[in-house]
Amino acid sequence: MKKKQEQEITDIREDIPIRRYDKQKKCFQKEDGSYVNLYQIIPRDLVNSDVDEIEMDCFRWAKFLKTYGLDIEIISMMFPCNTHTQQEYWEKRIRSNKNPLYHEMLKRKLAELEYREKHAVTKQFFLQVFFADDNERKESIRLIDSTLGIIPEEERRTGMEMLEEIPEKKKRQIYRKLGNKNSRIF
Repeated sequence: MKKKQEQEITDIREDIPIRRYDKQKKCFQKEDGSYVNLYQIIPRDLVNSDVDEIEMDCFRWAKFLKTYGLDIEIISMMFPCNTHTQQEYWEKRIRSNKNPLYHEMLKRKLAELEYREKHAVTKQFFLQVFFADDNERKESIRLIDSTLGIIPEEERRTGMEMLEEIPEKKKRQIYRKLGNKNSRIF
């Protein structure tokens, strides 16, 4: 069993040659000394958004793709739907409920959320960027932030940003999922 696990780990390292995570630079360093980073693309509501906002977003992506000369990759992944916070809310409402007429409705709401968590998935998109060295990394991050906008991990968005920094734990899970398509994460 142990040999099988070791073989899987070496196969993943061959596919994604990552050496370590650099906490100061908030990105992965590859075996050859280059860097790779992931940003989450913030989804937009295209149905209810203003036409001018959608057009502006298209122009910003076009400008980024024309001006950014390094390698990028857009990754889409399906993740299980997380309804834990909503479930806690409805469980609290059930506990504090004094009206027996509402009890069935509250239980139905909770059951719907539990079903959604087990059977529904959310599609998320990520921008993977590659850098040859640290100077190129700094310049690329400046260019990405000026054209698309990046939300730092701990801050709230202002509405104009199109990318969001991802915590280290989630980056590791994404790379694990890329190396092993059958793994379930989150």
